[in-house]
Amino acid sequence: MCSAFFRRGFEIIRKGGYLGMVATNTIGQGDTRESGLAEILKRRGIITFARRFVKWPGEANVEVNLVTICRSDHSPHSPLLDGKPVPFISSRLDDEPEAEPKRLPQNEGKAFQGDIVRGLGFVLEPEEAKAFLAKDPRYADCLFPYLNGEDLNSHPEQKPSRWVICFHDWDLEKAKEYPDLLRIVEERVKPERERLRGPGDRRNREYWWQFGAYRTGMRRAIAPLRRVLVRAEVSQLHMVSFVPKDWIYSHMLIVFAFDDYYHFALLQSSVHEVWMWRQASSLESRNRYTPTTCFDTFPFPPEDYRQMTSGEWRLEDLPAPFREAASIGEEYHEYRRQIMLERQIGLTKTYNLFHDPNCTDPDIQRLRELHTEMDRAILACYGWDDIDPEHDFYENDRGQTRFTISPKVRREILKRLLELNLTLSEKSKGG
Repeated sequence: MCSAFFRRGFEIIRKGGYLGMVATNTIGQGDTRESGLAEILKRRGIITFARRFVKWPGEANVEVNLVTICRSDHSPHSPLLDGKPVPFISSRLDDEPEAEPKRLPQNEGKAFQGDIVRGLGFVLEPEEAKAFLAKDPRYADCLFPYLNGEDLNSHPEQKPSRWVICFHDWDLEKAKEYPDLLRIVEERVKPERERLRGPGDRRNREYWWQFGAYRTGMRRAIAPLRRVLVRAEVSQLHMVSFVPKDWIYSHMLIVFAFDDYYHFALLQSSVHEVWMWRQASSLESRNRYTPTTCFDTFPFPPEDYRQMTSGEWRLEDLPAPFREAASIGEEYHEYRRQIMLERQIGLTKTYNLFHDPNCTDPDIQRLRELHTEMDRAILACYGWDDIDPEHDFYENDRGQTRFTISPKVRREILKRLLELNLTLSEKSKGG
């Protein structure tokens, strides 16, 4: 709806006229951006002013954007972005190139949202789950640790705090083989499901013993793996970690079908993080990682793709920079794990220290050094050894201090990634 108001306003102003509006922060994100500001720029509209992250007065924790658009062939003055002159303001309300990345078929089937349980009645406390397992070991067929975003980011070992009943994609007759668990779901979930009357709720009413969305494709993808990489769907910080593959993952988690340290290094690197921040939508000051925009468009190093499409993926068959990245990735992951165990803190508190310039503790300093080495190794996998990442403490668009690559380097990496994305997209069409 917000994009429709912008388009309509743009249609009725004359050439040389201006349009100014207050919008939610979704105006520069996702489908809203594509149908609104992106369309206006295609019709020779120019965004002359944008102020982002403006706190709406009142009790509601809401941020808005202030946007001014001119209907003209050229801007009469330098656009202002958050009070600073910039050459150009894109439909994403930044000063990066406007070009749109493409979804890459090479990335399909590698990143997934976790299961949508659709009913708290499926969820059990650990004591209740363990009592059922003690009563009948067969219940292990449909009782699993249940990992959510809070557990992943807060627990020193990323361990689930609860369990969940999962009848997979079984029919009701199969579920009846586990009567105690089915009785719990019938008592705690079925009444709630029967009250559902929204569009598409018929299946949830009829198959009340099953999850709202059971990720069959994800399970096929991770079946051959030893473990999986996960990150919280919504987070202020970009943090990925290995967890066992036989847990149930909440819909608030993103699951990557990789179990090797090279892909950990790639996805945890600043190279992927700057791409993710560019493509992600936001929720207040946090980013929302969506596989379709953040992962499916992300261009992996071409050598990685060549092996992915040639048969079995083997790290030892890739060039030396990939093996070096895997080695540093392993050291980084294990060193970070030891920090969390020794300090008894989770990922969020670890990275809060990591990004705090006042924290000079030797273990955190070493983690920064490893992150710098890992970023350089990933750049080498792309053949971009000419880039000096210039790691240091910098302020992001929100004024938050982060230990990361410099803004100049960020722009250069984004430019090269976009060029690589478009090149790979064209090659995939031709092949």
